[in-house]
Amino acid sequence: MAELTVPDIPIAPSVALDPATTALIVVDMQHDFVSDGGSLQVPDAAATVPVIADLIRRFRVAGARVVFTQDTHRDGDPEFAIWPAHAIEGTHGHAIVDELHPLPDDTVIPKPRYDAFHGTPLDHLLRQWGTRTLVICGTVANICVHYTAASAALRWYDVVIPRDAVSALDPFDLAASLRQTTSLLAGRVTDAAGIALTPPE
Repeated sequence: MAELTVPDIPIAPSVALDPATTALIVVDMQHDFVSDGGSLQVPDAAATVPVIADLIRRFRVAGARVVFTQDTHRDGDPEFAIWPAHAIEGTHGHAIVDELHPLPDDTVIPKPRYDAFHGTPLDHLLRQWGTRTLVICGTVANICVHYTAASAALRWYDVVIPRDAVSALDPFDLAASLRQTTSLLAGRVTDAAGIALTPPE
């Protein structure tokens, strides 16, 4: 098979965002995906935890909304025909990792499929809050992160992906997702340190 070259992915050196209209979406940072022994452990997910923790801290300090999605299944879920059983409600694997533990002012959205908007109140809450921009991080880059970003873009939210706060099962999958974000979804890709939460003057 011929080797493929990934087209250039534009990376914004910095992105200034209004905390009043921006929310951070932390996708599926649960033990089954992040921790050793997890049924669907993503090799690079644990390395993103400190980066995501700092993003969460900065969003909280700025008074911006922080939303955690939590992949949620029960025994016999049809998705287990695609993937090994994972994120079963009430198990250790279902829980969000301790380092990123949600606080009372945060919002946790259980979700049944890849897309965090599907079958959940996420869109309703974002519109109620006056949110226009979503910074989306977590795992897995080309699955739950990507389908959530795509669904957000289809609803005309601005999408920002901090590439060092996202993990994938394979580097190709991460690159392909970032390429789709910038070329198809009109989203912006940057590094977590490049995100500045600054109210407009």
